[in-house]
Amino acid sequence: MERDINDFISFHLMFKERAKKILDSISPSGFNALMVLRPENIFYLTGFWGECIAMCTHDDTKLFVPKLESTRALNESKHSEIISTERGAGLIKSIIPYLSKFKFYSDCSDYETIRSILPYTDTSKFVLDAGPYYDSRSIKDEYEIEKIKEASHIIDKLYEICNEEIKAGLTEKQLQSKLLYEAMNLEATSTCYPYTLNPFIVGSGSNSALPHAETSNREFVDGDIIVVDLTLRYNGYISDATRTFALNKVNPEMREVYDIVKRSQYEGLEHVKEGIECGKVDEACRNVISNRGYGDNFIHSTGHGVGLEVHEQPWIRQNESKKLSRGMVVTIEPGIYINSKFGVRIEDTIVVNDKGANINDLTLTKFTKELLIL
Repeated sequence: MERDINDFISFHLMFKERAKKILDSISPSGFNALMVLRPENIFYLTGFWGECIAMCTHDDTKLFVPKLESTRALNESKHSEIISTERGAGLIKSIIPYLSKFKFYSDCSDYETIRSILPYTDTSKFVLDAGPYYDSRSIKDEYEIEKIKEASHIIDKLYEICNEEIKAGLTEKQLQSKLLYEAMNLEATSTCYPYTLNPFIVGSGSNSALPHAETSNREFVDGDIIVVDLTLRYNGYISDATRTFALNKVNPEMREVYDIVKRSQYEGLEHVKEGIECGKVDEACRNVISNRGYGDNFIHSTGHGVGLEVHEQPWIRQNESKKLSRGMVVTIEPGIYINSKFGVRIEDTIVVNDKGANINDLTLTKFTKELLIL
């Protein structure tokens, strides 16, 4: 019982501190409240993921929740007063009495919702800017890092399954199904990434040359390169990793490309430390690949932040001047893609600290990066 009470107090303070952090960042502009509509930000500030609107001030956090969600919100939210409402227009109607009392920073990006709110306030009191939310979320606290580590451990287990299951005749979708089944058995869920129809990327043969290949019914055959990109959510938080396998044999070009990508990723990981510009990390990876003649085949950025979304601040890309800070969680994922032939990508999620990257300690996914020829 005492532990339950201590946990409750700890969670209460954690969510209160997160809201305070964002509120303090907007106060110099004369704003004193948050109007939160994106589910990721609501979860970050309350512990509840669902249909609702959150309103945060220095004094309290209110959750305006449709009746069908109110019991779940009451059970799952922390540091929140639950106000039960109707759905749709009723949800907007319930916040109207508060619009004249505060000056809000909102993360809303839905046009119809904005149009419903603005008649009851004006742009001097209601600013649409998700920046303060993303800035706060880019620095993870210990609780968040622990959840991302748990997601990473599950990914490790899924790569062990790849090692056991990949064989000639198995299809990309069959492997995906096995991995998704085991992930859910381990209490992880899909990230529901909006730009793909599949929970995981499994690209074999020429499909591996597509960075965001849609998983297909193609059967694995001897000589395939197989890229398996796994993003998993555990208790809300995401880890992201990619490993590249080979089936039975590889040709010299495949071996060369794999070794270049592996070296490129190592150089990127070595550069990750507090205070370095994100663009410098991208440059470290890109130079290795360009110097070996494959610069035109590295067709995406080196990495991105992860947390409550698959892709969030900071961005590890060319000419990005933003500097890494301790507590950021980012991916390093260089790749080489040779159209209609094959591709190779190696990706890890890592935590930034103030001492530079001890790769073994900071790389959250521990599964080998040696080329496994299965």
